[in-house]
Amino acid sequence: MAMISFFDRLQSLKQRHPRLWLLARHPGIFVERMFYRVALLPFWRRQKPGSTAENPHLVQRAEEYNAAAERYFADFPDRQFLLDKPFSDAEGFPDHLIRAGTLMAAGRIRPGDTVVEIGAGTCWLSHFLNRYGCRTVAVDVSRTALDLGRQLFEREPSTDWSLEPRFVEYDGCTLPLEDAVCDCVVVYDAFHHIPNQRVLLAEMRRILRPRGMVVMSEPGIGHADEPASIAERETGVLENELVVADMAALAAAVGFHDTTLVVATPYYQHEIPANKLGAFAGGSGFRHYWTHFSQHLMAHHYILIYKGANTPTTDRPGNAKLRATIGIDDPADSHGRWTAGNPGRATVSVENRGEAVWLHAEGRGWTRLGGHLYVVKNGARELVDNDWLRAGLERDLKPEDRVVVKIDTPAIDCPGTYEVEFDIVLENVTWFARRGSPTATLNITVE
Repeated sequence: MAMISFFDRLQSLKQRHPRLWLLARHPGIFVERMFYRVALLPFWRRQKPGSTAENPHLVQRAEEYNAAAERYFADFPDRQFLLDKPFSDAEGFPDHLIRAGTLMAAGRIRPGDTVVEIGAGTCWLSHFLNRYGCRTVAVDVSRTALDLGRQLFEREPSTDWSLEPRFVEYDGCTLPLEDAVCDCVVVYDAFHHIPNQRVLLAEMRRILRPRGMVVMSEPGIGHADEPASIAERETGVLENELVVADMAALAAAVGFHDTTLVVATPYYQHEIPANKLGAFAGGSGFRHYWTHFSQHLMAHHYILIYKGANTPTTDRPGNAKLRATIGIDDPADSHGRWTAGNPGRATVSVENRGEAVWLHAEGRGWTRLGGHLYVVKNGARELVDNDWLRAGLERDLKPEDRVVVKIDTPAIDCPGTYEVEFDIVLENVTWFARRGSPTATLNITVE
């Protein structure tokens, strides 16, 4: 009874005081966290709570700013420069590629998705997405910009017209699109030009499907005072400071589930000597690195706004951890001895120890138990069939969920010693072991 009482107290500590539990279980991790917390104190920036209040002066001038955006494109002196973006922007070209790639990865955008780009301008990013295999809807308040975008699509032989790209002008208030029409809304350095942000956020939520998200690449505090921004402001275009806390508050106010930031910066790459990689990984030069990284982190933001719960699934895993715990509960009915030419049997338990929901149905995101077959000769194993076995899951598997799979394996015709290495496979994408997930091995003798 005393032992039971002791374990009950441990469980109570874990539930009521998780940090004390962490200290008791893993003191090294606790010390490491405290060290970094102290080391990073000089870089802490006080952040005010987000506000849903909008500037009424800007909202009232929405039509004026829309007209200014049209004038900006109509009067631009070098239309070829606009048509050739991002390649014509020699100085910004690397950043454009990094940002576009980060948006696609963060948004878990896949071929076949329907993507709406708000503030598309001359539509170069929409054209990238078209070539990637997405159905694109380029939206802008400027008819001239969209006409240039259509020219870009028409002149490029690589354009996939079977995806039916669309170019949609809107009035700055109501998106002329159906409800739940898209998987993702992309905004590339355009939201800070929007005077009525609450209205547009509500419209974005309306056109998104239930598991959709908004993905933004936006400049941070100080952008409005940069020379390029001042020059644009002189044309009448709105250059507004974007505060991410306010953005999150506005998104929540119109019904979005969650707003997060992707911690990445396109501007700062840290170069170190090739023979110092190990030292750098161990913390050498960390303060210098973090000083510059944190500065650039505040200057640019990747923002994700989720319509529904922020739970990745295997059809859009992104960078979510894919990890399984696999156990062989009943190695074989015949205690590891199978008969040549006859199917074998095994009972395998599978637990989702990752961050994404595993989808069990055939299609994109199809997740199954798989097995590699090896023959063992002279103590060494040789691969016979990398795709020897597949077994379906009976249901979608959420993180921490577990299922037992009863398997009738293919027959092995030749007698000998074999190993079956069980792993989880995300069909047409990856084996979990390639993402660091452990496997389980079944040793069998075929007679």
